[in-house]
This record gives sequence, C-alpha cells and structure tokens, in this order.
Amino acid sequence: MTPSEEQVRAAVAQQAGTWFVANQSGPLEQAERAAFVTWLKASPIHVEEYLGIALIAHDLPTAADDPGMSLESLLDMARADNANGVVAFEMPLQVRESAPRRINEPRRWSLAAAIAAGLLVTGALWWLHDGELLGLPKTYETGHGKQSIARLPDGSELRLNTDSEVVVRYAHGERVLELERGQALFTVAHGDARPFRVAAGEAQVLAVGTQFDVYRQRGGTVVTVVEGTVGVLVGEPPRAGTNGIPAHATRVEAGYQLRIDARALSDQPIPVNVGQAEAWQHRKIAFERRPLGEVADEFNRYGPIPIEIDDATLRALPISGVFDADDTDSFVAFLKSLEGVRVERTPARIRVFRADLKKE
Repeated sequence: MTPSEEQVRAAVAQQAGTWFVANQSGPLEQAERAAFVTWLKASPIHVEEYLGIALIAHDLPTAADDPGMSLESLLDMARADNANGVVAFEMPLQVRESAPRRINEPRRWSLAAAIAAGLLVTGALWWLHDGELLGLPKTYETGHGKQSIARLPDGSELRLNTDSEVVVRYAHGERVLELERGQALFTVAHGDARPFRVAAGEAQVLAVGTQFDVYRQRGGTVVTVVEGTVGVLVGEPPRAGTNGIPAHATRVEAGYQLRIDARALSDQPIPVNVGQAEAWQHRKIAFERRPLGEVADEFNRYGPIPIEIDDATLRALPISGVFDADDTDSFVAFLKSLEGVRVERTPARIRVFRADLKKE
C-alpha cells in the first residue's frame, strides 16, 4: 500500500523535529552534519517542515547552517513568485539532481501552505510544554520579593526564590538548567535516564532523582543537598550524555553544603542545618551565628527599603534568629536591641551603625 501524502508529511515532520532537537543540543559532528544536509536536500518537503519548526522557534538562522544551503539562498528561492503572484519555492538545480526520482521534478508550494504547517507546529509546541521537549529553551524568573513553583516536562519541580532566573533546555541526551541569577530548589524526577545538570556560573551540578538547592551569590555559588547525592564540577561541563556522577566530581551528600568561589571549590562539603538553608521556601530567613551583613543582604532580597551597613566590624557581628522575610520591622526592632548598635530609618533607607560612631 502506497503511503498517503498525510502519512509522508507526518513522517517528515517527525524527522524534522528530531533534526531540530539535534541542532539545538549543540554543534553536530561532521558525519551528523553531512547526514543533516543530505536529508535537507532530499526533498522540498524536508526544507518546508524544518523551516516551519525553526520559524516558530524564532531560530530561523539555524535552519540551514551549511554553506551549500545558506539561509540567504533559501530566502532567495522563497522570493520567487509564479504567474499568479503567489509566493513559491523551487528547489535549485543541484538539489533536484540529487533528489529521489519521485520528487526530483520542480515543485512549488504557496506561502499559505507554509503558514498552515507553521500553525500545526505551533499547536504541537504548545502541547509539548511550550516546546521544551523539542529542545527549545524556556526561561523561568521571579521579580523582587516574589517566588514561584513550576513543573517541568519530565516531572521535575523547580522552585524559584526572589530575584531569580533559570533557563531550561531539555535535549535528547541531557537536561540542562542554567541558573542565571538568584536561588532555586531542584527536585529531580525519577525514571528519566538523561543526565540532569544545573549550570551556575563556573559551577556544574549533576544529579539524578534528588533534591538540592543552588544559590548564586556575589562571591560565589552555594550548593545545598536536601535529598540524595549530587556531583559538583568547576569549569567545563561534562560531555553531553554522560550518565551518573563523574569520578573526578566532588560528591555532596544530603545534609551537606558546598561553596564554589570563582573558579575553585572553597573547601570540602560541610554539614548544615537543612531546615535553615531551605527556610526561604516558607518565606522565612533563619540564621545561626551568621554575620549581620549577610543576614541584612538576605532581607534586602525581599524588602522594598534597603538595609545599609557600611561598618566592616558591624557586618561581621554574628547573630542568630528566625524572621519572616517580609517582616523588616521585627528585624529592625531586633537590631535596636543589640548592644552597641543604632538604627536610623528614613523612607528611603535603613542605616545600621555602631553607637560609638557619629551619624553623618
């Protein structure tokens, strides 16, 4: 039985999606690139379906990343019109000669057909979690003082703290999440064999079926493991498709925390109070003998009025407590109760200084 045109197009669309994911996952090897170009040149239907996906993905320049099939040449062909003024597409001579006999005759299709194909792809991308399963990046972010929870395509969960941004890209061989700023808790779903990697500056965190927190600070990145085990690398990420935790990675177990400063691990993992480290999920700020300056910086992530502490000695003062992240008033009252500490509050700022210092 000869397959129908609908069946042929469905098969080609599936192939186009596979090639698109491959291109989005990184540069193709030479053999893969040659196979892609051969597939692209085999039929105008292949070009049409691939361009449909690339157009919807806002990634048209990668649709033909090859000198022999450049974007410019494709656009030039698309500008050709027939006698009725309808935009048409005709395969170039060298492509027609290398195509199978069934499809090697000059073939034209209208812009309306391309738009229809694009609409079909749009629906597919919406159904597949806004295209994430096709390898399209998706950004999750929160504003100042805001938090959010998102369910990812593989069933994993992403919790974002205030002023945070994560770019998610799922490919056929790897799940990559880039923490651009802020803090996030990752709960990795079981049952997906693809490596789960979080990139945060120079830090690369690898995990499978676990729960961990990554916090990008001005001086480095802090990784806290709640459940399971993660591996941490500094610098170049492992090769895509690497399963498990590489032997040269630093292993961090549940209940431990690791800090990465610049391009190096600051030390070995240390035990921490996970409840305090994850208090932000309940909009709490919990601290035990932490420097006052660090605690003030945490409050500044949520509150509209900044807390300013210029004195280095005062910033290093160890303090302990638990506060609501949005209750700046209680924290200010706590500061006023500390011996030798004074607070000056205006509508624009909250200035904390030592009592023996004259106010400016």
